[in-house]
Amino acid sequence: MDPLRVVVVGAGRRGKGAWIPVTQALPDTTLVAVCSRGAPRGKEAAEEANVPWFSDVEKMLDELEPNILVTAVRSPDMPDVTLPALERGVSVINETPIAETLEVADRMIETAKRTGAKLEVAENFYRAPEERLKGKMIAEGVFGKIWRTFNDHRTHNYHAVSILRSYIGFDVPIRQVTGWEQAAPVEEHLFRGSPIQEERARHSVIDFLGGALGIHSFSSYTAGSPIRGRIGHYGFYAERGMAVGSELTLLTGSDSSEILQVERTMEEIGGQQVLKSIHAGEWSWENPYEEYGISEGHVALASIMEGVVQAIREDAEPEYGSWNGRVDREVDLAITQSQEAGNIPIELCGKR
Repeated sequence: MDPLRVVVVGAGRRGKGAWIPVTQALPDTTLVAVCSRGAPRGKEAAEEANVPWFSDVEKMLDELEPNILVTAVRSPDMPDVTLPALERGVSVINETPIAETLEVADRMIETAKRTGAKLEVAENFYRAPEERLKGKMIAEGVFGKIWRTFNDHRTHNYHAVSILRSYIGFDVPIRQVTGWEQAAPVEEHLFRGSPIQEERARHSVIDFLGGALGIHSFSSYTAGSPIRGRIGHYGFYAERGMAVGSELTLLTGSDSSEILQVERTMEEIGGQQVLKSIHAGEWSWENPYEEYGISEGHVALASIMEGVVQAIREDAEPEYGSWNGRVDREVDLAITQSQEAGNIPIELCGKR
């Protein structure tokens, strides 16, 4: 079966640094163009990939008729890229979030439904190898029911919503969310070259139907600040154990437990160390992209791309899909709405 034709719009860190090499590494896809208004960066990325460069999205779509378009541009610019592709029946992988507003997200979803194009959201956190292992163990009932999930300054906004949902279940509706924002003085220091005297932190509680809770905390100064040097964790508390980052705890008896560390097995391919498998105790997850030399950091993107290829060929929905991306964005916006309204819970039940 011939590989599907892919175009990447955007030549920044995600476009040039991730989507272009992943597309070229996979056997089921072939990169046919790079599109970017940011010359010479876009032109340079296209030349390095040995494909044509375009500055006009619609001209590229009409001339090349690709199967898949990757939208790796800023959220405000996404509709100008995504909607013309969907209107032509070209399937799209949208970088996160799915859209700036729910109205734009709904327009994208309706357009894809009308034209038969597939619309996927590049939510990569739950697709990371370590999270795939945890997801496999949760699905097998190893931990029992997940009651509380948390993001302790590890990631932000829609990414945090997605990882918390992944532990409880993407099919479990959210009843309501409550958000808080804290502003607090800190000792003056430099953060990314600018003097900082105040920290703003975001917190929220996500109330799932059925009683599970998601707790999210994040400060924009977590990564790279000399007073916030430690990268946080996400994880969960369950009936028979818990997970905090790479440490898993399982109940083994009425008064005993076992602590498992997530470990990696690497293999050298083409002079580089590539992830072979990831495991904890007797449970393991094998990397399906090992033979292609894709780095662990790009495994999630390879999974996204391969999922869209499969969805096109089987006329099925992508693994995550536009609706999950919409839910993440809806909850993210509701957290902001709650904190701006004085920490009032925002009802969401029935909107999933």
